[in-house]
Amino acid sequence: MLFLQLPAETAAQVVAEPLPIDDATALALERALLAGDNELRRIELAAALAASPSLAGWAMRTVEIRTGQTINHVAEATAWLSSALVGELATSLKSEGSSSTTNDVGWRLPMFVAQLAAAENRCTEFEHRLEHEKLESLKELAYGASHEINNPLANIAARAQTLLEDETHPERQRKLVAIHRQAMRAHEMISDLMLFARPPKLNRTEVDLRQLVTQVVGELSELAREKAVQLCCEHSHDPITLSADSTQLGVAISAVTRNAIEAVRESGHIHVATRSEKGSAFITVSDDGPGISPEIRRHMFDPFFSGREAGRGLGFGLSKSWRIITDHGGEIDATSQLIGAQFEIRLPIELASSG
Repeated sequence: MLFLQLPAETAAQVVAEPLPIDDATALALERALLAGDNELRRIELAAALAASPSLAGWAMRTVEIRTGQTINHVAEATAWLSSALVGELATSLKSEGSSSTTNDVGWRLPMFVAQLAAAENRCTEFEHRLEHEKLESLKELAYGASHEINNPLANIAARAQTLLEDETHPERQRKLVAIHRQAMRAHEMISDLMLFARPPKLNRTEVDLRQLVTQVVGELSELAREKAVQLCCEHSHDPITLSADSTQLGVAISAVTRNAIEAVRESGHIHVATRSEKGSAFITVSDDGPGISPEIRRHMFDPFFSGREAGRGLGFGLSKSWRIITDHGGEIDATSQLIGAQFEIRLPIELASSG
């Protein structure tokens, strides 16, 4: 007999027997797992949940636990669970007894899920390595391009400034001011590229992460108010101290938070939180904006990609964040939620003793 269990983190909160699933429900889950694309998987999963109220209840509770959001309709759970079905079944599916019959779904489904989960893990690891190598190669391209472009830009800005000093004609003055302003704007973009390519050496000190995040959120509060966005900050109870460059780390956290402010609509909400877990410090920035499409996600940390047309202002900010976080030995990742997106920064706490 097959059973589904709720995620382990709710064991102390939910007292319930594992959920038994019959052969018909197991076969419906197999069809969902074998679906050729995400939309077909969602349709098959919706049919499985509609045919089994107990399975639908498990799905809704599981998605509530994973997302921290209240799920009122099975359709909401279906939308999230369809993209995470393999992983959730791999951790929740249990089997009692064994069978040598190849047609016995009680033997086949757990093995099938385990194989799919292993394949997904390999793909995820490969994608992470590929993204890291791609960004590493872009660093060298960015440095070379920035160095070559910066000198002529500086020359244009200086000449425009010199001509402006002696110019008395109002229209020509206006044009020279525009030339100088645009050259300086380009110069600032090149500076961001240079920071992505070769940032200054880290000046590590003992940093109170909760205090640093509170400071960054406070500095962005006025921008949030101007855009009618609610920006809040929440910390774990225990202090979080690590060795880091507070200036550069502040730039990284600020860029991620600013990206969220630019992404959400008027009256949107942004939640910044810190916590520590298993030797790592975590900073999460969650918003209720338009989320992140798979296409945007693939290029999110590229310095030459902007997703503003798709509803998220990316620019160079996230590229800088990626470089600063990885230089600290950490990781940054982004995921779409039921509503909006979440960025998570992980930093190793064990660096606190290295000075």
